[in-house]
Amino acid sequence: KTSGTGFLAGLTGGYAFLPLKDLDKDEKFAELARKLSFPDTPVFRLQKEWIKDERVPFIELAALDRFMSGTIAAPEPGADYMSTVMILLHPLNIGSVHIASNDPNAAPLIDHNYLDNEFDLKLLIEAYKFTRKLYSTTPLKDFIDDEVSHTPDVDNDEEIIEYIKKALGSTFHPIGTACMLPRKDGGVVDARLKVYGTKNLRVVDASILPIHIGAHLQATLYAFAEKAADIIKEDART
Repeated sequence: KTSGTGFLAGLTGGYAFLPLKDLDKDEKFAELARKLSFPDTPVFRLQKEWIKDERVPFIELAALDRFMSGTIAAPEPGADYMSTVMILLHPLNIGSVHIASNDPNAAPLIDHNYLDNEFDLKLLIEAYKFTRKLYSTTPLKDFIDDEVSHTPDVDNDEEIIEYIKKALGSTFHPIGTACMLPRKDGGVVDARLKVYGTKNLRVVDASILPIHIGAHLQATLYAFAEKAADIIKEDART
């Protein structure tokens, strides 16, 4: 408190979770969603409901006290940096994972199919504009000497799209490859975490989550692991 130094004197980053209403003043995203052809699955039915729910965040802004290597610029030695990552929390793209070989050690074929729909792309455009406005507003702008990624002007959507495509990447919070869903809906495990068609093979990790939450995964997975431990102990006693 006196010197402003030490472990508790600052944060490594700040995080904001924005619902659509903060980025969608004229409800254009609701109209975009209505035009999309969703698969008739529990996950996409829930996605459609979330689009109409003002409490559900769709964009995360992660402001970090360092140069993020995912940008399309290079850091200068001795300079201090701040980077903000714009994250789609509930993208509507549909990717795929397929077995590539009968070798169990071979990597699978993964196609994320990023930005395969207008909803995701336009949402990132609005998040970009929101972030640029944030950095041009006092008091934050007073701490910035220069912008090193030389991003496009907020009025040029075509240039913003090209920038997004060049800088796009994963936030490495993978889920969903062994979903807890009814088998008819593509589920892999049941409510007791057992893989369908097996007697005692369970999956206990983030892969069983069928849809992304509006937050980071860590706390949810701690709670999930505790519940999984209870389930396994209960079944062992019966």
